[in-house]
Amino acid sequence: MKLFKKKEVFKVKSVPLDPTAINDPSTAAEYHKRGTAYYARKQYEYAVADLRKAVELDETMVDAHYSLGMVFKAIGRKEEAAAAFQKVVDLVTPTTGGGNVTADMLRRLALGHKNELTQGDWNLEKEIWKHID
Repeated sequence: MKLFKKKEVFKVKSVPLDPTAINDPSTAAEYHKRGTAYYARKQYEYAVADLRKAVELDETMVDAHYSLGMVFKAIGRKEEAAAAFQKVVDLVTPTTGGGNVTADMLRRLALGHKNELTQGDWNLEKEIWKHID
């Protein structure tokens, strides 16, 4: 006797957004969206150009700095990647992304990437356990 029916599994293929579908961006958010689309398609130089434009239009856009760090890391530009991740760490506040937990996770991710680039290890033990004396 079977108590449960076997679930049907659907396989979905993820397709990155086509960056050419975003014509003439004018806001930081639009440049960020197209930049991440280029990054997803491994068109890194186009991604860098759009993400830099997003940061130019909105210097406080944490997501654009983080994405720029990821692109620089992917193409081996370690110093620029570390600087972008440090900017994320500097910009993140308890209200970033909707609250303390999200902000703390984003800060740790950026710090981990920066540490990996500069020290060869994520080295977050002190960061994770800092609230415990």
